[in-house]
Amino acid sequence: MTKIVTLYNNKGGVSKTTTLFNVAAYLSIVGKRVLIVDCDPQCNATELFFAAREDADSPEFDLPGTSIYDALLPRFKGQQATIDQSTIQLTEHNHYAGLFLFRGDMEFARAETYFGTAWNQAITENIHEKNTYVVFDRLMRALGDQRGFDYILCDVGPSTGAISRTVILSCDELVIPLVPDRFCYQAVKLLGQIIKEWIDRHKIISEALIPFEVEPFAGEPKLAGTVVQNFKVHSGVKAKQSYVKWQEKITDQINTSLTGPGGLPVKAGFNRKNPYIASIRDVAVLAPVAQMFGRAIFDIQQEHTREASTDGSMYYGSVWTPWEQRMEAYKKEIAKISKAIA
Repeated sequence: MTKIVTLYNNKGGVSKTTTLFNVAAYLSIVGKRVLIVDCDPQCNATELFFAAREDADSPEFDLPGTSIYDALLPRFKGQQATIDQSTIQLTEHNHYAGLFLFRGDMEFARAETYFGTAWNQAITENIHEKNTYVVFDRLMRALGDQRGFDYILCDVGPSTGAISRTVILSCDELVIPLVPDRFCYQAVKLLGQIIKEWIDRHKIISEALIPFEVEPFAGEPKLAGTVVQNFKVHSGVKAKQSYVKWQEKITDQINTSLTGPGGLPVKAGFNRKNPYIASIRDVAVLAPVAQMFGRAIFDIQQEHTREASTDGSMYYGSVWTPWEQRMEAYKKEIAKISKAIA
């Protein structure tokens, strides 16, 4: 059965898309069949995915595959009750066999209005809005079942709008990436309450779907864990004390506001004492170099270091070795995330 997962935080700048892409690449490398669905109108996951193609920067390059907006537009316009998954063209990654993309589209920002109206009116007798309310979940489940995906990873923006609500409620599990700072601390204080309100609203809408023979979906994603990342270390070993203090504060909020009474439901085995399934230090220059080539951060090749050097020469010996060490450390943390959503 396909597992549908998203990485989400209502605060931006937490390396959500980068982490999601690296998890997807890792899962494909270990033999899983994975689909990235780019639901963020900024389309960063799409840009990263196609960066692996040599012709990606050409003005003549046309993005292959069906976009998420074009796929759902017939439902938004009321032309079809459901979307036939066989009409969707997906694109396989150039380097990672088994990793596919359902590409993003800047026009998908328009879906905010369509999904927003469905959220407001699906509780009424309006069958059109009821079908719009369930269309995303239906399509994801059909793609997973008919195309044999082990995982579908949905990338969403930091918004709390209708697109994020629709995507997150269609997921089985949720991973929350965090940065140990004041802004994430404030975000975590509200995040559990926000998502729980979505879940409660979904239950009410679901009751209004049944009499019209529109089958509701589960709509109750479980928190698989959180990821603390982008922190800097002291002397190459320990996280700096300022980050440690903010992480301690965030941990308290995870156990009270996020997953406490009235908060987000958690996956079986969730560790409240240590809710971090992975801890990723600042990867510095590795991230932009990996982005240039559409590669996972742990899969940068030695030849790619030419892009990091001032004279275009390749890194060797004592300069290349720290890169290898940081890539290996990063890969271990990505493996932990992959294990947590298994």
